[in-house]
Amino acid sequence: MKNPKIGLALGGGGARGLAHIGVLKVLHEAGIKIDYICGVSMGALIGAGYSLGMDILEMEKEANSFTKTKAMRELVDLSTFRRSIIKGKKIFKYIDNFLGEKDFNDTKFPFKIIATNLSDGSVVALTKGNLARAVEASICVPGILPPVKIGNDYLVDGGVANPTPIDETIKMGADLVIGVDLIIKKPVKIIDNPNMIFTLMQSYEIIRNKVFDSCINSGYDGKVVLIKPDLNGYGVVNSFKFYNIKEFIEAGEAAARKMMPEIRKKMEGLK
Repeated sequence: MKNPKIGLALGGGGARGLAHIGVLKVLHEAGIKIDYICGVSMGALIGAGYSLGMDILEMEKEANSFTKTKAMRELVDLSTFRRSIIKGKKIFKYIDNFLGEKDFNDTKFPFKIIATNLSDGSVVALTKGNLARAVEASICVPGILPPVKIGNDYLVDGGVANPTPIDETIKMGADLVIGVDLIIKKPVKIIDNPNMIFTLMQSYEIIRNKVFDSCINSGYDGKVVLIKPDLNGYGVVNSFKFYNIKEFIEAGEAAARKMMPEIRKKMEGLK
């Protein structure tokens, strides 16, 4: 009896993407062997660490070590707003230190990172070269972080073109895709005179919703189990809350445990 190949499609969501750690903890505890990972934005960073063989509990410990002071000190460097709101040098330095000089050849199983080509909006699937550089391209929320140049192209956040890369994970060879969807679904209350950050992030969330709806309705339902951490209580600005993030991880755990019977059922049906 052949075991189905399992792929993970890890979506984007800024700090909310730390819910991926909770999902991975539950899958690891359940003995679910992951054959492929495709990540977008924060899903690219968490997926990169996991695909390199990093211990998921150590990744959780590192994430929980961030206080508001540490996050500001190590991740935030405001720009003059000519290219972006945040310069990105601190974030990129953190990613470089986290992943080291590893490239895609160092991963324990096939791993893919999704970015968006700023020129034409096309999906760019990164599978070669320096991992940190690819992650940096995939996390660049337009307007918040500057585009990253790889080859001749300027790349931005993969969530612009493919927020939860289910189709790209199937292309890798997965029989069953466990997709982690971090998009906020409920309408949000708009305060009077919304500021620039809120307007940018809410507009981006609307785009991600529209793109994801199109992707999920493309005939993949039989091959997909969607895990949806309950993050509707956290506004889009919480995408930058890289501190006290225990609730994000716990939301990922709870959602993964809820869907475990469905995952088991799908796996059995594919044998």
